[in-house]
Amino acid sequence: MTIQIYGPEGAIAPDSAELAATPMELSGLRLVVLDNGKPNAALVMERLATYLGHRAGTELAFVAKKGPGSRSANAAIPCAPDVFDRVVAAADLVLTGTADCGSCTAYSVYDAVQLERTGLPCVVVTTTMFEAVARTMARDFGMPNLRILVLPHPLGGTAPDRLDAWAQAALDDLEALFSPVEGPRSIEDRAADGLR
Repeated sequence: MTIQIYGPEGAIAPDSAELAATPMELSGLRLVVLDNGKPNAALVMERLATYLGHRAGTELAFVAKKGPGSRSANAAIPCAPDVFDRVVAAADLVLTGTADCGSCTAYSVYDAVQLERTGLPCVVVTTTMFEAVARTMARDFGMPNLRILVLPHPLGGTAPDRLDAWAQAALDDLEALFSPVEGPRSIEDRAADGLR
């Protein structure tokens, strides 16, 4: 009888990576929304993209479900390769999510990290209940400074007019996340807007 013993040492995390370079200006850039199919994910991200377009001149190129052929979405798996390639070919900026449960947070963050590694600035939309998980996953995937936009929880089951108000209130943060100069507003500033 042969016994094989495996050593416990080895790589425990992916190599660290830097964020993709942010554009000097947003006007004229194509933004793609990568929808993982969570309730209200596409709705709130489309609103964010639309408001960013009105303010900064970006163009919502398309909304893609992350499943094969962009026909469906499963929040608990990585983005399908064909959809990933389509997004990389067509986008200047990406908004993805929503990271508002366990496995969907892991895979939304994973997708964003992979997009960032191709050179595309990407923002993950999460909620207050899953912000800490999203930030931990980003660190564990080798990109601790991943661009993360935090909205109130929950998104699923929330009325469209309320989601619209949340999207408008988060617009400064979204623009700052794509900006080369500024970062997102402080927790105190977000609290003043009722986002925390």
